[in-house]
Amino acid sequence: MLKLTPEDITLSAQAAGKVEAISLIADQLQADGMVEAGYREGMLAREQQTSTYLGNGIAIPHGTTDTRELVRETGLKVVRFPAGVEWGAGQTVYTAIGIAARSDEHLSILRQLTHVIADEQLAQRLHSCSGAEEVRAILSGEAVSGAFLLGADQVRMHSVATSYSELVALAGAILWNKQAIIQQDLISLYATPPQYLGEGVWLVAVASQADNGAAAVVQPAQPVSLYGNSLDVLIAISTHNDQHLPLLERLTELKLEGRLKVLAESRRALDVVRHLLVQKLDGQQLICPLPMSHGLHARPAANLARIAKGFEAEIWVENLDSDSPAVSARSVTKLISLGAQLGHRLQITAEGDDAAAALATIGEAISAGLGDPVVRGFQQQAASEALVVALESESVSAPVVRLQAGDAISGLTGAPGVAIAPAYVMSEPKFEFAHQAGPASVELARLQTAVAAVGEQLNKRLESTANTELAQIIAMHLELLLDPEMQQEAEQHVRRGDSAEWGWQQSFEALASVQEQSKELLLAERAIDIRDVGNRVLAQLTGQGGSDAIQTEHVLVCQEIAPSEISDLDLSKVRAVVTAAGGVTSHAAILARTLGIPLLVGCGPQVLTLEPGTPVIVDCEARTLKVAPDQAALDQARTTMAREKELAEQAYASRFEPAVTTDGHHIEVMANLTAAKSVDKAIDHGCEGVGLFRSEFIYMDYPQEPTLEEQRAEYARVLDALGADRPLIVRTLDVGGDKPLPYMPIDKEENPFLGVRGIRLSLRYPETLKRQLHALLTAANGRLLRIMFPMVTDIHEWRALRAMFDEVVVDYPGSNIELGIMIEVPSAALMADIFAKEVNFFSIGTNDLTQYALAIDRGHPELSRQADSINPAVLRLIDMTVRAADRHGIWVGVCGELASDPHGAAILTGLGVKELSMSMRAIPRVKAHLRQLSMQAARDLAERALAADSSEAVRALPLLETDKLAGVRHG
Repeated sequence: MLKLTPEDITLSAQAAGKVEAISLIADQLQADGMVEAGYREGMLAREQQTSTYLGNGIAIPHGTTDTRELVRETGLKVVRFPAGVEWGAGQTVYTAIGIAARSDEHLSILRQLTHVIADEQLAQRLHSCSGAEEVRAILSGEAVSGAFLLGADQVRMHSVATSYSELVALAGAILWNKQAIIQQDLISLYATPPQYLGEGVWLVAVASQADNGAAAVVQPAQPVSLYGNSLDVLIAISTHNDQHLPLLERLTELKLEGRLKVLAESRRALDVVRHLLVQKLDGQQLICPLPMSHGLHARPAANLARIAKGFEAEIWVENLDSDSPAVSARSVTKLISLGAQLGHRLQITAEGDDAAAALATIGEAISAGLGDPVVRGFQQQAASEALVVALESESVSAPVVRLQAGDAISGLTGAPGVAIAPAYVMSEPKFEFAHQAGPASVELARLQTAVAAVGEQLNKRLESTANTELAQIIAMHLELLLDPEMQQEAEQHVRRGDSAEWGWQQSFEALASVQEQSKELLLAERAIDIRDVGNRVLAQLTGQGGSDAIQTEHVLVCQEIAPSEISDLDLSKVRAVVTAAGGVTSHAAILARTLGIPLLVGCGPQVLTLEPGTPVIVDCEARTLKVAPDQAALDQARTTMAREKELAEQAYASRFEPAVTTDGHHIEVMANLTAAKSVDKAIDHGCEGVGLFRSEFIYMDYPQEPTLEEQRAEYARVLDALGADRPLIVRTLDVGGDKPLPYMPIDKEENPFLGVRGIRLSLRYPETLKRQLHALLTAANGRLLRIMFPMVTDIHEWRALRAMFDEVVVDYPGSNIELGIMIEVPSAALMADIFAKEVNFFSIGTNDLTQYALAIDRGHPELSRQADSINPAVLRLIDMTVRAADRHGIWVGVCGELASDPHGAAILTGLGVKELSMSMRAIPRVKAHLRQLSMQAARDLAERALAADSSEAVRALPLLETDKLAGVRHG
């Protein structure tokens, strides 16, 4: 993102007109070496194409795409014109921000400016404030004094506070952090009697001389009794002017409508803010996601405003994925202020005689990108998710448009594969039970019996399964089932007179809702696991929740699918699963991949309109579902499926043959496992050893740290099953992030994946790590054992680990241990030449390395498409690691998902990776693929991949001398 300093700001300048003003700015950019001569002409040409005026006296002049090569250095200059400059069409500019950018970096500045564009008072401060530092702060979006603040970060949901004093203290802390109260105001806040608005909502307000005004909203996990009434929500306001009046007016409106209870019923902080800020709109509505990579910036906003002005209807636009209020569709500046980005849902409301026509036109225009390029594969998704509904008028209500023959809808690949079968929509589980029951002792006993029964079911499945991913998920579900917080909250409900069913449902839904609010989307996706466990107990309590199984081959369609539902599928009948919601990193997706079930997720609500029995083609490689396809499409899909089946059968038949290239280079192909009981099955799939044994799942099987003997026994079973010819690599305890342990507490972190996880946690619990090392060395008993440490980021961490190992190993003379580290973060790859001097091997975890290198959450509903480990940036980090290892005579393995991709495996082989570790199902196919190419072909492919400019370009690369493999799908 472009950075702004006070030196880049000119507080006062004069210009006779726009041309002179732009020339002045261009001269400053050129004088600082940011641009070459000629960029001025590009800036003037841009004004001919489209005005750079944004609104409220602000313009952002910049060059055309043709003059980007004249930019030497990305930067900007801010020039204020106190007398104003006529910018055309009656628009006067008082602050101009000249931008020099090589690509679309000017859009990041535009996004930063949305708060100024939409706030006339703030824009006036920008134009008139006395210092360059304040100008910088305003433009950078930093907190500036005088504002009235209310955002999702000022709302606390499900607070553990149990009294009014605790709630008001929490509200005071929020206001203090927003610089909205001073020390003496805290006393006033405590002393001011709160006002009861009704329906559980209370209000307390103080006048303050602090820099800002603000509101804080606190929702206790359990209602608090106050003056004989229930306190479900406390709103605290601090103000020194009248900027809080719109909030008071909104609260009055909610009270008069009898709708204050929506504040207590909200499950997300964002929803609370929206209820407090967003006005009620009547009319027809259109909801559709924004399909442009740069979002709703000036150009598409202007096109949308132009369309809106062509209709008589009143048209409002609201960003459902932000806390901003609805704005007029006719105002370009207001549209830009929505801050809408790729995938954000825009809700358009129209009221008037031509409302329906307006919505239809606007819906088509948004789906087409409003003049901007549409992200590939997103256009159909955007169109399919658009729906028209009506508010306050049943006569104009309309359902989601049903899918028709010939339609196609896009999603995300949860698990690969192609399937042809009739589609059947599965309804969400529904349970009927009484709200209250008694006596409490009986209900508590029923609840405990149901929880114990579900625990027994899960334990039996855990003991019987050899599927390592399923075992991992079941172990995690057992932890959720026995979560003391969830059980205690349910018991509190029951003791107040609620039924066991009601109390349990309130408890797990509250926990799931909190999880959904996580900023880390991978964690947010775990809400479905909580509901999966919760519904199992409800089914046990009620005897309900079952559904009639379909006895013919079919594609299962549902809103979202839980891991237990995936594992319970009859694979002889279910050919694929398609969901309206869900993510690619959900446990259901992980499990579907290991079971070989094609899974297409995130297809939107329209997919639920399929008529039972409608024939469909699900192509997870192409990320599409085709409805009632024609014969040509069916023939093509059947040809693809037949070829895939033939290749899979050939690969499986030769699974025990080593992966040796045509010119004699052997690549070890190993298995990723979580339990000793899976070793035999992995060997049967052709593995040559275990390249990643996830030791943390031993710990997750126990309510407290497993004893040294319990650990030793598991490691010994793995070594015994593998025998002397198959190596074992054990990853030391790797928890944190989405895998916490109750007996190794971690402070709550805003982003656990950038916090205390992996080896950072082990260094906080050194005795736990030492006990694990003792167990490993005892189990090895002189046999070769490789141990690797996860998430190592710098040499000091490694040396601390090595010192601990050296302290332990003295007790085991004759041990045969090799030590390595996982390369999972860019810093480790960049310092690989330093690490290589001190370790025996590297194992690259491409899943995390991709996430950290590309700064993309692999669970993000839009960006996950870009989180591809085959990205050239990730490949270059791998290449750097391998070269450093070669220089110091150590070997490199890969244990991420890239290793299980045949195309990725070929590239890794060409880069010099010696060992590939993957899920057991992928082993036969990868080995067969590697046996059909030469090392020279692999190296050539790797060189071209390193030189490519995108993941798509890498995946399109042919294996020159091995075009006979054209039937193998790389996507």
